Amino acid sequence: MVNMTWASPPDLDPEAKIRCSEWSRAAALSPVATSGTYPGFLLLELPLPWPGDIGESPEAAAVAPLLSPAGYRVQAVVPSNPDASPEERRVVLYARSPGGGPFTGYRRFERAVGPSLPAAVADLLAGAANPESCDLEAGGADVLVCGHGQRDSCCGRLGAGLATRLAAAGAPEGVTYRRTSHLGGHRFAATFLVLPEGTAWAYGDEDLVETVLRRKGDVADVAGNYRGCCGLGGPQVQALELEVLRRVGWSLLDSPRSGSFDGSRAELACVDDAGATVTWSADVARGRAVPTPDCQRPPSSATKSQIEWAVSAVTRD
Repeated sequence: MVNMTWASPPDLDPEAKIRCSEWSRAAALSPVATSGTYPGFLLLELPLPWPGDIGESPEAAAVAPLLSPAGYRVQAVVPSNPDASPEERRVVLYARSPGGGPFTGYRRFERAVGPSLPAAVADLLAGAANPESCDLEAGGADVLVCGHGQRDSCCGRLGAGLATRLAAAGAPEGVTYRRTSHLGGHRFAATFLVLPEGTAWAYGDEDLVETVLRRKGDVADVAGNYRGCCGLGGPQVQALELEVLRRVGWSLLDSPRSGSFDGSRAELACVDDAGATVTWSADVARGRAVPTPDCQRPPSSATKSQIEWAVSAVTRD
């Protein structure tokens, strides 16, 4: 039976101001199913400072008409080369393979901005629309750490600090650490997104980043930090995926998978290690509704709440 009753942590004063990320930790707020769902991401190298809404930057506004039809999300990232001219800065597109089908990770395309940012983005979009490989398709992985202080002070403090420490330590071969604009879920700071696998994580630190990248140990040890996969639609499917991940382990994140929700029961189809398609299903219902105060406001002032998802009766066919 799910405990639907909410009680403020006894050691916190409900009238005292508190940072949103500290409140979430004290309330043991689950981040699962908060990653959002996106067909792709466009990474624009833009120097700091960024506006509170990255869509208000001239660069994001210039490419918005190109991205809107596909629903791609714009992420500003700090330039990897601070001395690069605007034309030399990089633009990276992560996009699902055309034609639908199970999520298998995003394809990665990259080029220099050149004389026209819209033209560069149009070039990347054309490559992504072609199921065949092209010269712009590039390997590698990006870890985006939200450090958008103009949007939320927790991300500016915890996320920016994590991004700085990761950069100082150096990334594994083939991986780029990037400080990025708002990823959503600032109450779970520090948050980060791993591309091309599309997994989003909460309450991050250096150990968690290393564990996720190297897939160290039992995934159950970090399950409480998992926000979900951006390639899977709907919070109910993402909540079920976490339960499957606990049972299957890290290999699930390499499996082609798709999901659905019929109003009470979620399904997740994936390919197991033997190459057979397996369908998991479960009842997914609303659990706790946890008040979420604005950052540096007292819990008693909260006008919004976050729903946690309760997964039960898990079966495997």
